[in-house]
Amino acid sequence: MQSLDIISINVWNILISLLNLLLIYLIIKKFLFKRVQKVMNERQSQVEKIYSDADESRNSANQMKQEYEQHLASARQEADAMIKNATQAAQRKSDEIVAEANNQANHVKQKAEAEIEQQKKQMLKDVRSEISGLAVDIASKVVEREISQKDYDGFVDEFIQNVGEQP
Repeated sequence: MQSLDIISINVWNILISLLNLLLIYLIIKKFLFKRVQKVMNERQSQVEKIYSDADESRNSANQMKQEYEQHLASARQEADAMIKNATQAAQRKSDEIVAEANNQANHVKQKAEAEIEQQKKQMLKDVRSEISGLAVDIASKVVEREISQKDYDGFVDEFIQNVGEQP
């Protein structure tokens, strides 16, 4: 029978076990659950704080990123404006230099033309003088008489005009 007692169900043992379990549950609930619940609540609030701090950091980082992108776009616009202004200034300077060079070239050209004209007049004057001297010498030898300077100048002018007209 002893073996049957081991296998058999004893209601008193079950009740005592349930009573022990209930007693342990109440003791644990009274002393342990509040502390555990408090630790769990603290842990939960720490986790929530960590998540909220992370969200704030992410939002702050996104805001800083947007500000950085705006500053970068502004800097690009300023750089583009500076390049445009520098290009325009360089173009104006180039135009001024070209205009000044053209003015100087025109001035040099006019001066050269005036000098050429002056030299041409001087050469014609020298040629007239030389031709008139030769003509007087030739005429005096031919006529063997003295020709006046007035007649001589008239012959020279007529000769030069006739020479200048013939191709």
